[in-house]
Amino acid sequence: MSVQQKKMLVFLSVVVFLGIMISSFLSKEKPASSQGEKQAPSSESVQKEDALPTQNNENPYDQTQRNTKEELQSTKEIAKEFVKAFASFNAKNPSEHIEKAKPYMSEDMYENYKEQKERGTLTYDKVVPKSLETTEVSNNNTDVIQWNVIMQGDVYDVDGNPEQEEDWYLVTLEEQEAGYKVVGVRVNVPN
Repeated sequence: MSVQQKKMLVFLSVVVFLGIMISSFLSKEKPASSQGEKQAPSSESVQKEDALPTQNNENPYDQTQRNTKEELQSTKEIAKEFVKAFASFNAKNPSEHIEKAKPYMSEDMYENYKEQKERGTLTYDKVVPKSLETTEVSNNNTDVIQWNVIMQGDVYDVDGNPEQEEDWYLVTLEEQEAGYKVVGVRVNVPN
């Protein structure tokens, strides 16, 4: 291939690349410029969800509008007690925290966690919760109540040196025969 042909290939490559970048930019700009226009929902469930706030003046994500104060207060306390027990990890007895949290868990969740023994890591050997704070979450599932429990505590390494840590637990509770029980927990989930 001659030098002139190589230059032509480089020029064509640059032109094609610029063309792709410009078309990509324009395609991204098009939906943004038409944001003012209302688009049709893509499914029936979205239509129902959109219709709820206007028909009933309710926010489908606000748990306080569909649950009683007593339910919310009791589930908040259950979530806090669960996290207090569940977060207190000790590598010398790796299933102890599961047993402590058992009274707050559903039977299915307990059986699942009982099978999954946790181990300490090189960075921590023991976790001791110090303070718990609860915050509300957006939850559109009418079958469950959720709380975000922020646990601040000390994490000890294998040499016994403490370090402060903060973990966020998203606790999901569901009403069962024996009252509300924790059916799920997620730790430090990004938004």
